[in-house]
Amino acid sequence: MNIIQFNNVTKRFGDLTANDNITLGIKRNTVHCILGENGAGKTTLMKVFCGFYRHDSGEIFFKDNEVRYKSPLDAIKSNIGMLHQHFMLIDDFTVLENVVLGNEITKKNVINYPETRAVLQTQIDKYNLGLRLETKVSDLSVSEHQKVELLKLLYRNSEVLIFDEPTAVLSPLEVSEFFKIVRKFVSEGKTIILITHKLKEVLEIADYVTVLRKGRVVFETAKDNLNIPDLGKAIVGDISIKEIDQKSSSKSSEFILKISELNYHKNNINKLNNLNFKISKGSVYGICGVEGNGQNELADILTGVSGHYTGEVNVNSDSVAFVPDDRISKGMIKEFSIGENVTLKHSSPFLIKRSSLNKISKRIIDDFDVRVPDITVPLRYLSGGNQQKVIFAREVLTESGLLILYQPTRGVDINSTIFIHNRIIEQRNKGKSILLISSDLDELLSLSDIIGVIYKGKIVKELNLEDYNLSEQSQKNELIEYIGKLMIGVGH
Repeated sequence: MNIIQFNNVTKRFGDLTANDNITLGIKRNTVHCILGENGAGKTTLMKVFCGFYRHDSGEIFFKDNEVRYKSPLDAIKSNIGMLHQHFMLIDDFTVLENVVLGNEITKKNVINYPETRAVLQTQIDKYNLGLRLETKVSDLSVSEHQKVELLKLLYRNSEVLIFDEPTAVLSPLEVSEFFKIVRKFVSEGKTIILITHKLKEVLEIADYVTVLRKGRVVFETAKDNLNIPDLGKAIVGDISIKEIDQKSSSKSSEFILKISELNYHKNNINKLNNLNFKISKGSVYGICGVEGNGQNELADILTGVSGHYTGEVNVNSDSVAFVPDDRISKGMIKEFSIGENVTLKHSSPFLIKRSSLNKISKRIIDDFDVRVPDITVPLRYLSGGNQQKVIFAREVLTESGLLILYQPTRGVDINSTIFIHNRIIEQRNKGKSILLISSDLDELLSLSDIIGVIYKGKIVKELNLEDYNLSEQSQKNELIEYIGKLMIGVGH
C-alpha cells in the first residue's frame, strides 16, 4: 500500500521545469531511495511534498487524501519531517532550545522544561544519539548537527522521514550507525525517503529505488533487482561515466606546507593537539577523520580565520586557494552570477566591466563544464554540482601553489565528482600541493599520496599509499577497516 502517491506532478521555476509530470508511489514502512544527478529534481519533489513549494499541476496523495501543503508547518502537523542537506539550526542555542523551537511543551503557556528534557533524553537514549541537551550547537561537530536535526524530527513524531544526502557528513562507521537507526525506524512502522548519490549505500539500505533525470522518472526497481551498472546508467543516461585520471609520480623533496607542534584551544577545549604534518610539492596530503576532530580549526588557521594558536605554520607559496566545506554559507554569494562570484578574489571586484565578467563566465562554463541556462543567472539557481564547479574553478584560477580542499565533492553527483577529482589530479600533476580534508574514504584513497588520520586534534597515523595495492579489493577493504578504527581512536 502506498502511503504517498505523486500523480503527474509538475513544478516549474520560470522557464525551468524541475519536476516534469512525475508519477511515483512510496510504500508504507519501507526505505525508498531517490537518486539522480544534481539538478534532476529530487530535492524539489520532496520540497513540493513538504510545503516549501507549490506544484503547478498534478496530484499528491498522503494516506489516500489529496494534499497541497501551504507551508512546511502544515506537513509537520501531518507528521512529515525532512532532514535537509544544509542544516537549519541556531548556533547560539542549545540542543534543547533548537529541538523544541516552535513546538514547545508548555504548562500554562510556560515551557515545561522538566517534561521536555525527559522526552528528549528518552529519544537520545533509545537511538543512541549521544547528545547532551545543554550543549550549544556551535560546539558540536557536523555529524552531531545532523543528530540534532534528527532529534527534531523524532520530537515532532514524524511518521514519514525524508533524508536529503544524510551520509555526506558521516564517516564510514557513522554511516553504519545511521543505517541501524534507519532500520529501527522502519521496524517501528516509519516510512523513509532517502535522497542520495551513493550507489553502494543504496544497495545496502534500499527497499525500492527511483531514479530521476532532468525532472523525470526514468528508472524504478525493487531491492531484489538492484545492481550498480544499471543504476549508474539510469542516472547519467547515454553518457558514459568517466574514469578518474592516473596520478603521475611524486618525488619532490621541496615542502610547500609544514606544520609543527600546532596547538589550538577553543572554549577551554584543546581542538588541535601537537599537530604535525608536511606536504611536498606536487602531492596530495589527505586528512581523514570523524567530523569534529580538529578539521574545522585546521582549515580556519590555514586560511587566516583563526590566529590564536601556538606552534609553527610554514607556507612556501605566494598565495593559498581554499574550497570550503559548505558552499552555501562559506563559498559563494547566492545572488551573484558566475563571473561575479569568481571575481570576489580580486581586490576590487565591483570595478570589473560587464564584458570582462561575461568573458570570465564563458571560460568557466567551457573549461569546467558548468551547466547553466544563462551566464548572468544567480548561483542560487544552479544545481549543487554546478555551484561546486564554479567555486572550485575560482580557486584553481588563482594559480596558487597550495590548494586547501575541504569536502570538495560533498553532495555532488557522480560525473561532477569525477570531473572535480580529475581536475585535482591535474593540478597535482602540474606541481601544485593539495591539502584534501574529506570524510569520504573512497575519495581520499583515490586522490591522496599520503593520508594522515586525525583524532582529537592530532595526526595519529600517516599512511603512504604507495605501500598498498588498492587495485586489490581485499587489501583495500582491510585498509579501510584499519583507517576506520584509527578514526575512532582504536589501534594507534
